[in-house]
Amino acid sequence: MVSLGAGGALLVTGRTCRRIHAPSVRTISKVGAGDSMTGGIVLGLERGLSLDESAMFGVAAGTAAVMTPGTELCRREDTERIYEKMRKG
Repeated sequence: MVSLGAGGALLVTGRTCRRIHAPSVRTISKVGAGDSMTGGIVLGLERGLSLDESAMFGVAAGTAAVMTPGTELCRREDTERIYEKMRKG
């Protein structure tokens, strides 16, 4: 998984290469976005999501993080809402 910042992320495995686009949101602070993305991936895997879905959840968490001020990380409700929106396309 490679973060592309506002461009989302690139998931590369032995079988696939997939770009996951981040939805456009108003950026308040970029601090903690990468940590939030990593945490979102881990949480998705812990919830039993597939690797693709977990990567998408991670991008949603990173996106949610840039919506918060200062060093605040992502908010659960923002992450869940963004993830559901991403899933529906």
